[in-house]
Amino acid sequence: MDKVFAISIRELPHLKILLSAWYGFLKENLDNKILSEEEFTSSLKSPVIYNQKEDRLELLLSGPESLLDSFKKEVLFQKDS
Repeated sequence: MDKVFAISIRELPHLKILLSAWYGFLKENLDNKILSEEEFTSSLKSPVIYNQKEDRLELLLSGPESLLDSFKKEVLFQKDS
């Protein structure tokens, strides 16, 4: 069952970086046979919603919960060593 993870964004360049990171992450998982072609294609659909009240964009990433957790750990919350 797919889950959805929302990321709030203020600047358009940040959206481009996150979408690029998401695509790279999905492609790597596809190449390593962790994702099927269908899961890859489905996860590429990442709606962006404009929250006028807070003047923010909301990027919605979807996919298996384990994939989203892995993305959060590997890409979003990476800390410099």
